[in-house]
Amino acid sequence: MKKVLPALALVLALFSSCTKSTQLDPEPKKYDVTFSVADFAQSASTLSTDHPKTTLAIGDTLKNYADNLYYRIYNSAGVMVNSIDQASTLATFGTISDKLPAGTYNVFFAAAKGTLYPSSAQSIFNNAVYSTGSTAWSETFVKVLPITIATTAVTQAVKLDRVVGGLQVTLQDAIPSNAAKISLVYQLESTFLYMNNTNTIYPSNSITKDFPLTTTDIGQKNKTFLMYIGNTVSTSSVIIRAYDSNNGLIVEKTIPNVRCYKNQKTSLTGSLFPSTPNTSLGFTVTVNPTWDTPTSPVIPFTI
Repeated sequence: MKKVLPALALVLALFSSCTKSTQLDPEPKKYDVTFSVADFAQSASTLSTDHPKTTLAIGDTLKNYADNLYYRIYNSAGVMVNSIDQASTLATFGTISDKLPAGTYNVFFAAAKGTLYPSSAQSIFNNAVYSTGSTAWSETFVKVLPITIATTAVTQAVKLDRVVGGLQVTLQDAIPSNAAKISLVYQLESTFLYMNNTNTIYPSNSITKDFPLTTTDIGQKNKTFLMYIGNTVSTSSVIIRAYDSNNGLIVEKTIPNVRCYKNQKTSLTGSLFPSTPNTSLGFTVTVNPTWDTPTSPVIPFTI
């Protein structure tokens, strides 16, 4: 028995050592992180250059400009550690609460009037993209920013940037009685952007946006149609089409070499319905650098 006791003591000592070693590596302490989307309170001009400037009320909120809010956060290795999606119907829409250990991160925000779809590769920051699917863009604001979480509170104001351009078409002639729909086709469009570089896009496909007409539109002159564009780096042809109630094509017009710019509006103005068949009617193209809604919603956050 005397020879067995030292061996037993050694086993117990090793077990005790392993237990202490395990206890030395607890889960790292996490800190509360809160992102709050503030009200809009900014000066902006209307889309049309012949209208005066207006100032938006202090009470304007994110819900007026976005139906969905998206939050993605990536650690220093570029791996996503959390994601939160919010709809405007949520009582806490605009407030993101998270818990994160100390470290450096990249935070991605997107606020959109429509729906955005993250890529299957969103878990890695350098590969992640967000997309509109196969539909046209809506109002979209985005921001990617680095943050550092330490043991003290951090407060920082963040401005989201509009990443789409606007294409506005004005039909100077009267809408005919047999017209039921106007369609705008942007032939070289991009439906996605990379999270790690929202200035990089890849135009590759054609996108159509339909505008159903009502009885009050019939006979109206200078009717305008607005389409949001993601391709803000290259030119594209724009096709304007009118359809009847049976989806039969009434007339179409192609305008080549149209360029849209981020946070600016490109206007096409002309006639679509010629009084004489086969008459060539031209469209004029202008660019207005000022938008009609806030360009920089503010998101202050406290860590």
